[in-house]
Amino acid sequence: MSDYTFLRNLILSINSSLDFAQAMRATYAFLSQHLPIVGISLHRFLPQLHSTQLDFLTTKNEFYALDTLVPLSDQSMERLQQHEQAKDISHGCSWKEASMGKCLNHALAGFIPPGDHSFLVAILTAGDHIVGHLCLVGKEKNCFTPEHEALLELMRAPVGLAMMNLLQHRKTHELQMRLDEHRRQLAGEVSLLKETSIIGKDGGLRHTMQMVEQLTGSDAPVLIMGETGTGKELIADAVQRVSAQRDGPYLKMNCGAIPESLIDSELFGYQKGAFTGALTDKPGKFEQASGGTLFLDEIGELSPSSQVRLLRVLQDKVVERVGGIRSIRIDVRIIAATNRPLESMMQAGTFREDLYYRLNVFPLRLPPLRDRTEDIPLLIHHFIEEFSKKLHISKKIEIESNSMKHLYEYSWPGNIRELRNLVERALTVHPSGKVNLAQYLPQDPGWYLSAEESPGYLKKMIQEEVAATLATIKLPEAQSEVPQDMKDEPPLSLDRAMAAHISTVLHHCRGKVSGPGGAAELLEINPSTLRKRMKKLNINFGHSG
Repeated sequence: MSDYTFLRNLILSINSSLDFAQAMRATYAFLSQHLPIVGISLHRFLPQLHSTQLDFLTTKNEFYALDTLVPLSDQSMERLQQHEQAKDISHGCSWKEASMGKCLNHALAGFIPPGDHSFLVAILTAGDHIVGHLCLVGKEKNCFTPEHEALLELMRAPVGLAMMNLLQHRKTHELQMRLDEHRRQLAGEVSLLKETSIIGKDGGLRHTMQMVEQLTGSDAPVLIMGETGTGKELIADAVQRVSAQRDGPYLKMNCGAIPESLIDSELFGYQKGAFTGALTDKPGKFEQASGGTLFLDEIGELSPSSQVRLLRVLQDKVVERVGGIRSIRIDVRIIAATNRPLESMMQAGTFREDLYYRLNVFPLRLPPLRDRTEDIPLLIHHFIEEFSKKLHISKKIEIESNSMKHLYEYSWPGNIRELRNLVERALTVHPSGKVNLAQYLPQDPGWYLSAEESPGYLKKMIQEEVAATLATIKLPEAQSEVPQDMKDEPPLSLDRAMAAHISTVLHHCRGKVSGPGGAAELLEINPSTLRKRMKKLNINFGHSG
């Protein structure tokens, strides 16, 4: 067979199909008629990872997409570097003796017949680009001749170009599949967002939803603050739906769920070879969300060093991938959320003040469930419907009316998430008839409070403060006797004294209960403890903070 006919038939085999596996099977079938081989593999030298990556192996009957990293010895590293620089053909007479052969033998064990194999390796190029190392695995030791090497040299250039086109098509096809899957996921999320109704938008969340409406068409950064379980992600979804970027990408990332060592890779992406395992380029969340919205949940969990890098991106609107040198311009609307007291964290030096003001352009504070108890019946009804479907409950579920009083009085430290879990637990145990939800409440309503935050702590603190104040008062001798008009007044009870003291503090704080400068902070107690005491003492203030 002439060289022309050989090359023509070889190229026809490689280009016989756009399906990579099928094309490689056809190529093996042709080459095995002219060369004593049991396998064809392609690998790429990755010096930054001190390894080579096996892309595929084709044998007589199978095609294996390996995508396997093979660590290299120093000797193999040096040999491959010389091989790539010279772009010559590497002839290994023994699979078991050559250091490179040992590495490949270990990786391909189980895919090819056992025994000692020789191998031929050629650097495939397309112009100045190295496509990879084509390895012909021989049937036995010393099976390749100079004529076989000449054939490999003859086919190296056209095969390199054809292989690059085929690999590029496979890469494009895989990327398209990932994009299609991502599009399906986004379509599902968008459909879910459209169906999701905010419970309480006409009740306890009325003010919040009015503020969300003010954001219609805006791309201003939004900072959502609220206790855990108050529905911050749902509000973020609502903000995104009315934003100027509502038709763009919408990505979410929980900053508290990502280890510190991976934050940069997740947010900014990385270049191939930046670290062990970085086999391909990967765009970060900022790049993926460019033209749309990025929701950063639990922003208060970021370390100070991560805050610095995030601030730079928000200021400059550019990112640099880990291991990269190119600045990539991005256009992303940021919605951040936290259950942490960022103002206090700024004072403590654990959250950057400049980052806070960069995020806090439009703040949204979500009320806890204990401050929107009018929404509890609607939420319960919604969760009953949800879990009736999930648990395949066909019978009607009713809530015992006398249990609602206890649900209203409970402080719900876990907020809506805690209520949802309680309904799921109740329906799992009692899937029919009337359900007493109150029996699933914690036996100790203050279980989540520390000793200093317990209800009795406030009473003890005020008693000690009153006693200390009285001990410092010394009446002048001329007034050592109590005036007659005061003798007739009964002394204040402890509850009345406590009510007077709390009212004074609330007046000083302009009615603000929680948050920085609130009454709870001045009294050094938990806000929920203070609210319970106010309710018991019939203290009403319009601004609850």
